[in-house]
Amino acid sequence: MTFADMEFSGASHRGACKSRNALEVLLEQLDRNFIFRDRSDLARLVNWSAGKDAPFHRWFRYREAFSPELIPQLNLGKRILDPFCGCGSTLIGAMQTNRSAVGIDLNPLASFVSKVKVTGLSDDELASIHGFLSQLSEAGPSEPDKISLPDLSIAAKVFEPTVVQTLMKLRAQIAAAPVSQNARNFLLLGWLGILETVGSYFKEGNGIKYRKMQRRPGRYVEREPGVWQNARFGSDQAGYVLGCYERHVRLMLTDAKLWVSMDGQSEVFNGNALDLIHLADGMFDGVIFSPPYANRFDYFESMKVELWFGGFVNSYDELKRLRKESLRSHLGADMSRDKTSFEELEGLLSTMDRTASSWRMGVPELLRGYFSDIIEVLKQCRKKLANGACHVVVGNSAFAGTIIPSDVLTAIAGKKAGFTHAEIWITRHLTVAPQQRSRLEGLERYMRESIVVLSP
Repeated sequence: MTFADMEFSGASHRGACKSRNALEVLLEQLDRNFIFRDRSDLARLVNWSAGKDAPFHRWFRYREAFSPELIPQLNLGKRILDPFCGCGSTLIGAMQTNRSAVGIDLNPLASFVSKVKVTGLSDDELASIHGFLSQLSEAGPSEPDKISLPDLSIAAKVFEPTVVQTLMKLRAQIAAAPVSQNARNFLLLGWLGILETVGSYFKEGNGIKYRKMQRRPGRYVEREPGVWQNARFGSDQAGYVLGCYERHVRLMLTDAKLWVSMDGQSEVFNGNALDLIHLADGMFDGVIFSPPYANRFDYFESMKVELWFGGFVNSYDELKRLRKESLRSHLGADMSRDKTSFEELEGLLSTMDRTASSWRMGVPELLRGYFSDIIEVLKQCRKKLANGACHVVVGNSAFAGTIIPSDVLTAIAGKKAGFTHAEIWITRHLTVAPQQRSRLEGLERYMRESIVVLSP
C-alpha cells in the first residue's frame, strides 16, 4: 500500500466514523421526542410464528402476518379497520372477540384468502365439500400435452411434471364441482394452501428458492437429481399431492366448525390503502395495520407462483400494475408519485454511505416515497376514525450504514397526518443484517419492531 493509499483509507475511515457519530446523534434526538414503552409481552404476537398453527391462520402460510391474539390485547373498540389486512389476522381476531372489522388489501391473492376465512359456510355447503373429497382418489395425473400452464416464465420449473399435472387436473375438478361459489372458493384456497408444500420451490426473503439447491457456507450446490424428489414426494407423486390436499382441506373443515362460535362480522375489499374514499368518515373505533416494511421486499415477487397459478394475474402487465400501485416499500413501485417533505428523514439520508449498493439502486428515493405513502395512509385512517387510536406494527431497517427508525418516523408521520398524540411500544429487537453489523456496532438498540400508537 502506498502512502497515498494509506491517506485515502484513513480519510475514508474518518468519514465513516463522522457519519456514524452523526447518525447516533440523530437517532438519540428523534427518540427523545416520544414516549417509549416496553411491550415485550406482545413480542410473540407481532410475529407470524405465534399463530401459524392456529385455526384459520394455518389455512395459508403467510409469514408477514401477526397473530389474531393481538386484537384483544389492544384497545381497538368494537369496529376495526385494517387497510393492509393481508391474509386476515385482524379480521379473524375481531370475529373471535365479538367485534366487526373491515379489511382491505391491494394483493388479490391476500384479499381472496381473507374473504374465504371470514365467509362462513352452511351445513349443506360443508357437506358438499366432504363429498368432493370422497372422490379425490379419481384424480390422477393428466396427459402432459393437455396441461395448460400460466404464462409465468418459471411455471415449468416450480413443480415436478407429475406434480403439476395432478395439480392442474385437481384445479379443473374444483372449477367444475357441483358446489356453491363459496364452497368452491374454500376448495380453491385449500389448493393454493398446498402449492408451496408440493412445489419444487419455497419462499425465502424477497423471492423464491428452488428445493434442488442446497445451502452451503457461502454458496448453493445442486442436489442429485431424483434423490431429493424421492425423499420429499416419495415414489407416487400424484398420491402425494392428493394426500396433501385432502389432509389440508380436512384441517380447514375442522376449523370451519368454529365459525358458529364467532359472533363478530368481517368484510374484505380488494383495494388500495392510499384511497379509502368508499368508507364513511368516522365509522371505526380503532385502526390496526402492519404495512410492508421499508426493506425493499416485493411481496408480489415472493407470491408470484400462487398469484399466477391461482389466476389472480394473467399477464406481466397486470403484475406490473399491482407493483406500481403498491406502497413504495420496494423498487418496483411507482417512484414518480408525489412526495411529502420530511425533514427528519432527510437528516438520516444524509448519513448514508453513497458508495453502498443500496444508495446506487435508489433506496433514498424509495424511503422518501415510502414515508410519503405512510403519511397519506394515516391521513385516510384519521378520517375514518371516530375517537379511537390507530396502531401500526412496524419494523426498523438499515441501509448503507444507516438505521432507518421506521417506528419514530411513523410516529412523526402520524403527527403530519393529523394525529395529536403518539407513543411507541417496543415489542422486540431485530437482528442487524450481517453486511451492516460492523458499521452499526453499538447502535443495535435502534433495530426494533414496535407498535406505534397514534390518537386524536
